[in-house]
Amino acid sequence: MTIKEISEVLNVSISTVSKALNDATDIAEDTKNMVRKYAESVGYHIKTKNLPPRRICAMYERVDSDTRNNILNHVISSFTDIAIANNFEVIMDYLVSKPENFVLEDYLKQNNFCAAFIVGMNFKSRIYNQLKNTTVPLVLLDNHISNAPIISSVSSENTNAIVKSIRYLNRLGHSKIGLLLGEKVSLVSSERLAGYILGLARVGIDFNNDYVYYGDFTRSSGEEAAAFFSETDVTAVISCSDIMAMGLIEGLKLYDKRVPEDVSVMGFDDLNLLKFTAYNLTTMKQDFNKMGEQAFRLICDMLEGRSSQHVLLECKLIERGSVIPVKK
Repeated sequence: MTIKEISEVLNVSISTVSKALNDATDIAEDTKNMVRKYAESVGYHIKTKNLPPRRICAMYERVDSDTRNNILNHVISSFTDIAIANNFEVIMDYLVSKPENFVLEDYLKQNNFCAAFIVGMNFKSRIYNQLKNTTVPLVLLDNHISNAPIISSVSSENTNAIVKSIRYLNRLGHSKIGLLLGEKVSLVSSERLAGYILGLARVGIDFNNDYVYYGDFTRSSGEEAAAFFSETDVTAVISCSDIMAMGLIEGLKLYDKRVPEDVSVMGFDDLNLLKFTAYNLTTMKQDFNKMGEQAFRLICDMLEGRSSQHVLLECKLIERGSVIPVKK
């Protein structure tokens, strides 16, 4: 059972469960006892505080407000909650603030980190080629390095999620389906492009490279993609992030394209901020809480001598109003 599941059963916040399991002092004693008693009853292993906490680094590749950081913050928050509950200290740091000669291995050892969770990294990262030489256990979000005994990874089933998106759109009569990808140097983009090609083949649609546009996971790149897709005859577009989908919807308005009447638009993520918008976006939901919790458990497995793993989490289709059947 996870911290999130305990919080849902007891109707308290994840933070409250985390504090109770970590024997924090800034929580009511009766609440703490309730949480700890229930956790023990379902077999949740509670760490004691007799030992000093071990340190984990959560390393961001970069920091800006308009990329995937909304996603990364969700994942890191979940990761931090469960780590603290298990007597670990999580220190967040940012690669963008490091000098050009930064060496990840030296940094982790000098700061007494027992492991690191690397998020927001792509193939062009200056630490990417350093990873295979690590002697410190690492978990990568949305990246995978094979044949590395102490590098695990966690991500969504990117390829299969796009295959499911294609099938869903095709059932609604769409056969001219565009794809709005993120940056070319991203593994996520590569996997979702593979899903697009595979999904089209499975429903008997020929791949058309003229229906594919590369953005960079920002809202502005979604707005720019509107000019591209408005010159095509696509009836639907799958955006590889909700943020880009929102930009695309706004951009299409400039070309007198209505969503969903003229072009159906699907997103990817199911960000919380969608609740505060009028986009009514159909999307593929990623489980950010589960990603963070799984990343922590992968670190624990490697610290206990188990081999590395590559974990893929299922995405769920969330149907809203930005996709409709093709007009006959």
